[in-house]
Amino acid sequence: MGKKARRKKIHQQAVWPRVVNLEERAQVLSFWEERFGIPKETFDPYLLLSTAKNYWLFATPPELKPLQSLRVQTVGLLFTRKVSHYLKPTTTAIQRFGHLATKNVVKLSFGELDRLRRERKLAYETDLSEGYVIISCEGKIWGCGLYLPGRLISYLP
Repeated sequence: MGKKARRKKIHQQAVWPRVVNLEERAQVLSFWEERFGIPKETFDPYLLLSTAKNYWLFATPPELKPLQSLRVQTVGLLFTRKVSHYLKPTTTAIQRFGHLATKNVVKLSFGELDRLRRERKLAYETDLSEGYVIISCEGKIWGCGLYLPGRLISYLP
C-alpha cells in the first residue's frame, strides 16, 4: 500500500475523541493540581478529550456537534498520558503550562541540563516528592523528568 493510500485509510478510520465525563476530568486535573500546584481552573477554557491512553486539551468551541462529524487524526494539545496505573504529563503540556507550577519543579544549571540530556539520568538530591517533575533552566521550562530518591531521569525529547 502506497503512502497516499495509507493516509487515506487512516483518515477514513479516524474518529473524534470522546469528551471525558466530570469525574474523569476531575481526576486528570487533580493530578496537575496536586503534583504541580497548577489550579484546575486553569483548564476551564478547554474541553478534555480522551482516546485509548491519551488525554487532549481542546479550546472549547461555541458548538461541538458539527465538529464531531469531522474525520480527524488528532484534536487539540496532547496533555496527559495513561502509563500503567499512573498519569504522565506530556512535554508539550509542561512547556505550555509549566510556568504556572508552584511545586515539583527542578531548577537546573545549563551544565546540569546538558549532562541530563546527554546521559539521560543525573545524580540529584532534593526534598521534592518522588514522581514526575518539571525541568527548568534559566527561567525556561524544558520538559518532564522523573525524580526518584538520589536521581533524576530525563524524559526530555
